[in-house]
Amino acid sequence: MKKFITYFLLYIIFCTLQFFFGKYINICGVFPNFILILIVYLGLTRGVVSAEIAGFLFGLTWDVFSTDIFGMRAVIFTIVGYLTGMMNKHFDKDSPLAKIVIVLSANLVYWFGFSFIYWVLPASESSSSSFITAQAAFKILVTVLIAPIIFFILDRLELFVRGDT
Repeated sequence: MKKFITYFLLYIIFCTLQFFFGKYINICGVFPNFILILIVYLGLTRGVVSAEIAGFLFGLTWDVFSTDIFGMRAVIFTIVGYLTGMMNKHFDKDSPLAKIVIVLSANLVYWFGFSFIYWVLPASESSSSSFITAQAAFKILVTVLIAPIIFFILDRLELFVRGDT
């Protein structure tokens, strides 16, 4: 029950950060993808199943709030959860460099997934691909820079919940 409550609180906190505080927590108008960071964290610390479930639920929630193609983020976040969960045995989870590389890789999967889906199912003719690419690159950079701070906070929260403070 304690694990369920912890996951539920993380879900509420990260949805609130991503959807409601984005305009306040930003760098030059771009805010990090907190949900992607949490999915990567869960993949590295909890494994495939937890990351996949979290990825699907977060993606579905984001799809409900979004005007994009419904189900797109649910699929992409589930894939990111699966891939990062598979990496948890192959990387040193305590190494900051490994975490940064995995967050960068997860971001690339996320954005290439978006690009592929929009290439297959174009939403509008008026979008400029060079602007989207530059904006995506800046979002990836911001997310990668914020990720170690979020990982540190989540590690401390995990120690607190387990009682190892």
